[in-house]
Amino acid sequence: MPPGPGARRAILVSTVSVLAGGGAALLGSLVLRIVMARALDPGALGLVLLGIAIVTPIGSMAGLGTNSAIAQRVAELRARSDEEGARRLARRGQLLALAAGGLAAALLAVLAAPLALLLGQEGLDRVLLPLSPVALGLAAGGAALGVSRGFGDSLGRALVRDTGGGILRVVGVGAVLLAGKPTSFGIAAGFAAGSLAAEILFVAYVGAKGWLSGAPREPGEPLVPVLLPFAATEALTQAALWLDVVVLGAIASPAVVGLYGIARGLTRVLDLVRQASSHGYLPSASAAVARGEDDRLASMHVSTRRFAFALVWPFLAVCLLAPAPLLGLLFGPTYEVAAPVLRLLALASFLASFFDYLDLVLIARRRPVEVLRAGVASVTAFVALLAALVPSYAEVGAVLAILGSSLLRGLLLHRFVFRSSPFRPFLPAVTGPAILAATSLAAGAAALHVLKPAPFGALLVAAVAGGAGAAAALLTFYRDRERDAGPTPGR
Repeated sequence: MPPGPGARRAILVSTVSVLAGGGAALLGSLVLRIVMARALDPGALGLVLLGIAIVTPIGSMAGLGTNSAIAQRVAELRARSDEEGARRLARRGQLLALAAGGLAAALLAVLAAPLALLLGQEGLDRVLLPLSPVALGLAAGGAALGVSRGFGDSLGRALVRDTGGGILRVVGVGAVLLAGKPTSFGIAAGFAAGSLAAEILFVAYVGAKGWLSGAPREPGEPLVPVLLPFAATEALTQAALWLDVVVLGAIASPAVVGLYGIARGLTRVLDLVRQASSHGYLPSASAAVARGEDDRLASMHVSTRRFAFALVWPFLAVCLLAPAPLLGLLFGPTYEVAAPVLRLLALASFLASFFDYLDLVLIARRRPVEVLRAGVASVTAFVALLAALVPSYAEVGAVLAILGSSLLRGLLLHRFVFRSSPFRPFLPAVTGPAILAATSLAAGAAALHVLKPAPFGALLVAAVAGGAGAAAALLTFYRDRERDAGPTPGR
């Protein structure tokens, strides 16, 4: 059974609005990296990126999984018309995240010097100290994001957290650059000020909407046991996202970390698209399951995957077909040597994307423990691969570790989702993007081989090839949407 125009429209609207705000945040992040890469040498830049790679996962883990947990529970309670219970749960989760985030920030500040000594990176403590308040902001902002998702809001995230956050980070770093000669300490302080301000503003927005006003008179469902699998899964997710940078920082020089961090940062656009489309996917899927409409999930999954592929493929095709011209254009010739790493990172992210949203299907069905099991296996493999490959192959070994562990997680999620339900209705979510990707990549590679264009021309050819594949995916998405909507009244 198709998901119906209402469910499809909800995911489409939330994806586009969140992606618009996320696009602004990504643009801000890209501007920051360009400015930092041109203002700092690779060694100083590597220290800043390493500090961010330490603080970001710790702050996200301090949120205790409240993003997904609150989104799922609030959507479920609202589907049962328990608005007061939803607000009460949201308030409790937000307060818990604030407390945990404050504790994480304090511990980071105290442990800055020991962490720098442990990793053998002189000067890292001068970066970690100003960055430590970011942990408080990320924990509080993550919980507020779960609240907004559960209440069906995407505008606040797009305007306040993403767009506002991107602007505030640029303003913070820009103020440091205008104040005098940039240093890694100053850049870190400016970044932290903008990041913390954005997250606190978003918490204030959620509070102003009245979603945290639930009276605490009834304790309701114990919150900590509910959060445990979500918190553990969040810890594993953050390890998968950032552990490669930290391990590389412990083994390689700051300059190598800087080069790798630039390439890794560009592929964050894929994470942006996943987060944008999952913003509406999880609440919609949770509400469908709560209403006994499990049969709608397959069509919803296929349409979301096609739409996400269309949004990301033009940029991904450029990373695969013309990585060196892209790095040279954005960051300068010094960073073109990171082209092989960027190409491998893009390939790893694309292959892992075929398993996107299966974890959300399990969460919607109240099976977060299975998501946790897949995460434990994946991170265990990730650590083992990093230990085996990074000492000999440095940044290339880190990418191979990402690829191997992400594919393992995806295959396990696939097994958990489809061992009790058929895969056939979900098959177009895999075959459609795979065929379009292979076709457009082959056409782009052939054009580059024949034309041998200059760097800017190579970027243009790669973008056109990716855009053609994305256009075909969008055409299929909208054709299916019109079919599911049925004939317009009066026609």
